[in-house]
Amino acid sequence: MDLKVSVVVPAYNGGVYIDACARSLLDQSLAPDDYEVVFVDDGSTDGTRERLEAVARRHDHVRLIRVDNTGGPGGPRNLGLDAARGEYVYFLDCDDWLGPEALERMHAMAARNGSDVLVGRMVGQGGRRVPRAIFRRSADRARILEDHLLSLLTPHKLFRTAFLREHGLRFPEGPVRLEDHRFVLPAYFKAEVISVLADYPCCYWVQRADEGNYSARRFDAAHYFSVVREVLDIVDEHVEPGPVRDRFYAHWLRGKMLRRMGGGTLMNYPPDYRRELHAAIRGLALERFTPQVERHIPWNLRTRAYLLREGTYEDLEILAEAERGITVRPVLRASLTSQSSIGVWFSADFVYRDGRPVAFRHEDGPDGKHRVLWELPAVLPTPVPTEVLDATAALPRATVGLHARHRGSGVEVSLPTTVSRPCEDRGAVTLAGEAHLATAPEAPMPAGTWDLRVRMDVCGWGVERKLAGIRLVVTKEGEILVRTGRKAARKQSRLRRGARRVPGLRRAVRLARSTRTRLRA
Repeated sequence: MDLKVSVVVPAYNGGVYIDACARSLLDQSLAPDDYEVVFVDDGSTDGTRERLEAVARRHDHVRLIRVDNTGGPGGPRNLGLDAARGEYVYFLDCDDWLGPEALERMHAMAARNGSDVLVGRMVGQGGRRVPRAIFRRSADRARILEDHLLSLLTPHKLFRTAFLREHGLRFPEGPVRLEDHRFVLPAYFKAEVISVLADYPCCYWVQRADEGNYSARRFDAAHYFSVVREVLDIVDEHVEPGPVRDRFYAHWLRGKMLRRMGGGTLMNYPPDYRRELHAAIRGLALERFTPQVERHIPWNLRTRAYLLREGTYEDLEILAEAERGITVRPVLRASLTSQSSIGVWFSADFVYRDGRPVAFRHEDGPDGKHRVLWELPAVLPTPVPTEVLDATAALPRATVGLHARHRGSGVEVSLPTTVSRPCEDRGAVTLAGEAHLATAPEAPMPAGTWDLRVRMDVCGWGVERKLAGIRLVVTKEGEILVRTGRKAARKQSRLRRGARRVPGLRRAVRLARSTRTRLRA
């Protein structure tokens, strides 16, 4: 094939997002003769098709395929794959965009390693969260479990076109769920080489503020978890029963089932739908998941797993309401700037939303050994065994870190952090951190304002919050300045405080700002 990359973009009512997406594809550092863009309009009714027609008329390396609405992105992606002429194909959604060097860097790495699949670094936009572990480092030959590839099963990846066609890999079509899992997971299993490019933000993954995209629709619980069964069948086809299969199964037990049974996720649904969701999840748990799988889930989910199997819906609802809003309470202790580095000292308390500490009780067990038990934040109808609440091994692994987030793009930079445990007051979890950033880092930081955010990981809970009272400003010349005090904290007006209470408003504003920035660039 003469072309290096084909970018396939299914488009359905892309709205203003489609302009930023198209602009990012036209601004690639890869020469236009080396790649093509294949938009597949899936019956848009908001002017998206007309916008894409105009782009295709002006640019020879852009094509547009028009189809009547299929009800899901799978069909348009398959049409784009059939039309692709590149050595590699990248699947991008119409509300996302690429970094300017994304295609050039991803193709170079894939060509160097003979990769069948390459996962390029993704950056969340508009409140979208992106798994961190998968992008801790670049890997020429990544492993599915050890390198956390299951944490990102979206199709935003570079695939060798001949590899997909050789194995007949296609997306399920129509209004179906988890079509990405049923495409990416078989690709992972069949690939000889999977690579991860972690040192460049390739794809900006957008959380839309409206309900116009496919994944925003409320799902039918019975149908959804029947599809999860199909995904588990794919695992069964490639992995023998035993501990390794249990580790694979734990991914879906954790992410698609138990997380929906706790915290804000469960309580945000209407009461009648919560019970429907519980019945579907419990049925699948009893059918396909043995207790051995629970050994591979985060510690904080084990109480939920026990109650899902042995307790009642009321147990899970009470616990979910109590856990809802668990957060970190960070406090800036000091900052110091020298000629070569910036130092930040802070503390972090692990608390419930009402400010009470998430507490652990220290005691001696029947065998005389010291143990640490989670003190449940509410009384449950079903007693929970102490072995389920035992956090003796998990709690010492609690950690805290500091990272900077660019206000405009959402790009994040981790700051090396030294962690200490200054005190433990009645079982409360308090950690202290000391982080440093070079004033002239090896990888230059984009100009603009950067907020510092504290992330705390305790027994499987991962929470983060802005560190008030400090921010970084990177000048156009690359100089990093520190701003502290009340101006850095930005005291909020009544209007701003009121806006915080409107669901989805802050996310919509952030997304509008980032999209505007992208269009002006």
